[in-house]
Amino acid sequence: MAKIDTSMLLPKGIRVRGNSIVVQTRKQVVHNGIVNTVSDFKSVKLNLPKGHTASEYNDAFLVALEEAKKQKILAHKHIATHGVEAKVKVRAGAVPTLKEIFDIVFKLRWENNKQEKAVLIYADDIFAFFPKDIRLDEMQTHDNYDNFVAFMQKRIIERKANNLSTFSTRTTNRRLSVIRCCIAHAIDKGLMDYSKVLSPNPTHKHYGWRNLKEVQIAKKNTLTKEQEHQVIAKAQELGDFLFAHAYAWLIDTGQRYETEFFKWNLKNINFKNWTITWHREKTGNDTENMPLTKRCIEIIKNYKTVAMQRKDQRVFADLSKHALEDKFRKYAKLCKIKDHTPYITRRTFCTRLGERGVHPAIIMDMAGHTCVETSAKYYIKSTDVAKKRAMKTYQMSDEEFDGEEDRKSSLIGHNSKNK
Repeated sequence: MAKIDTSMLLPKGIRVRGNSIVVQTRKQVVHNGIVNTVSDFKSVKLNLPKGHTASEYNDAFLVALEEAKKQKILAHKHIATHGVEAKVKVRAGAVPTLKEIFDIVFKLRWENNKQEKAVLIYADDIFAFFPKDIRLDEMQTHDNYDNFVAFMQKRIIERKANNLSTFSTRTTNRRLSVIRCCIAHAIDKGLMDYSKVLSPNPTHKHYGWRNLKEVQIAKKNTLTKEQEHQVIAKAQELGDFLFAHAYAWLIDTGQRYETEFFKWNLKNINFKNWTITWHREKTGNDTENMPLTKRCIEIIKNYKTVAMQRKDQRVFADLSKHALEDKFRKYAKLCKIKDHTPYITRRTFCTRLGERGVHPAIIMDMAGHTCVETSAKYYIKSTDVAKKRAMKTYQMSDEEFDGEEDRKSSLIGHNSKNK
C-alpha cells in the first residue's frame, strides 16, 4: 500500500515536515490604526510505531491532520482574541491540557467500572471537536461552548448507528458532564484557577458548561395484539415464515435485536426447563433462566434439527441485521404501523408485562436494565389496555380485590402437573 499523497490533502498553512505536521497561521490585526501581521506556529507529531508500514503511516497521518486542522482554528481564535499580544500570551504553560486532565480523571473515576465503555465513547466525541493539547483555561470561551453543542447535535444525527436520525439533548449533556468533571479536578488540585472558568460565578456549579434543557421524549409506539397478529399473518401470507417466527420471538423475549437476538444459539437453551440464558453486551451482565413462552418453545422445536447441523447452532442464522430491518420497514408500510422498527418489539414486551401488573423490579431484570427508572421511563407505556385494567381494579369492591389478591398468592409456586 502506497503512502498518501499529502499535497492533495493539506489545507493552506499546513505542511509535513519529517514525522510531524507543521501548522503556520498568519492573521492581520489592527492595533492603534496600524495593520499588523501576527503569526502562530505549532507542530503535531505523527504517532508512528517502529518499523511502521505504509498503511500505518497513512492512518497516523490522517489522525494528525485532523488534530492540525483543529490547532489552526484554535490559533485563529487565539490571535483574534489577543491581537498583537497573541505572541506574548503564549498558549503553552503550567495549566494542563484537556487530554492530560481527562486521562487522570478517567483512571480515578471511570476505569474498570460499568461507566468505562460509555465514557470512552464520550471522550471520542469531545476530542473530535477539541484538540487534545488545548489548555483547559484556553477552552473556556462561549464560542467553544456554543460550537461544541452544535457540533454534537450534528455528529449524533449523522452517526451511522442512528437509523432514525434522532437527537436528544441528554446525549450532549453526558459529554458536558465529562468536561465539568475535568474542570472540577483541575480546580481541586490547584492546576487551574477558578477565575479562569467560563462562568466563575460561585452559584454556577456547571462552571459555564451548563446542561441543555432536556426535551420531552416523544411517545414511542407499542404493538397492540391486533397489529402483532396482522404483521405475522401478512408475513405468512407472503411466505416470510422465518421473519414471522423472528418477529414473534422478539416480542416474547424482549431481546435487543442487534446485540442479543443475533448472538444466541441452541447452547443458550435449557431444554429440560425450557429457559434461555444469554449475555447482555450493553450492560455486561447475563439474563439467567428466562422462561420461554409456548410460542418460543414451538419455534425452537421447529428449527432445532436444522440449527443442530450448523456449526454456530443459530436458529435465525439465515436472517441478517439489515434484512431484519428491511422486513420491519416493509411491514410497517403494508400494515400501516407507525414507529415500526425492531425496537418496537422490546417496548411491547416490557409494556405488556406492565399491563399485567408485573413488579417494575422484575421487568427491569427481564429486560436487562441496570435500574428500574430506565424500564419505567423508556419502555413501560401507559396504554389503553393498562388504563382499562387499572379502572377495572379501581371499581372492584374490597372483597373482590382481596379475593383476587388471595387467588394470585395461591398461584405462587403452583405446580401445573397437580392442576
